[in-house]
Amino acid sequence: MADAVAWDTVRQAARGDPDARHSLVGQTVDDLWRLAMRLTRRSNDADDIVQETYARAFATLDGLEPIGRFEGYLARIATNLVLERWRKRRPAGTVPPGLSDHAATEPWQQVANAEDDQRRLAAVWQAVGELDPKPRAAVLLFYAQGESCEAIGHILDAPAGTVKTWLHRSRNHIRQRADTLLAEQTAPGGAPLGGLA
Repeated sequence: MADAVAWDTVRQAARGDPDARHSLVGQTVDDLWRLAMRLTRRSNDADDIVQETYARAFATLDGLEPIGRFEGYLARIATNLVLERWRKRRPAGTVPPGLSDHAATEPWQQVANAEDDQRRLAAVWQAVGELDPKPRAAVLLFYAQGESCEAIGHILDAPAGTVKTWLHRSRNHIRQRADTLLAEQTAPGGAPLGGLA
């Protein structure tokens, strides 16, 4: 990893100095691209993420407070961009193959089971969306991207132990919140609201 970017360079870039902007990119592009590649696993997507990260970063440099490392700021932008793309690509309410263990043989049973799976999945996604940004990113990176706690810690600039705590607490929150949401969707008689009676 390269030396940390000096905040003086960031301030110069914020004032529009092209040499300072070139220096910022030169000092950070390799690490940023490796991060984007780990998150997306596709070089074309990584290139897009890097480009969009710099566009967003340069658009907000003048209001940026010199807290922490500039590289961490870029990593947060890149991680959020990847998470946004991931959410947009995943159709809402879809059930991944193999999620349902139901061995329904009758067509009406298959429809009922698919509706239950879709409701359950929608409740889980709503619960994930309610998490704070860093724990949400940790959950998505761990479960959707298969990243290790150490890698997630590097991406989110947090110790691996903190990542493990976020994952543990997030799993509990998601489980409890999804159960609550599903219970709220069920009428007192046990029939799903808006579903088949």
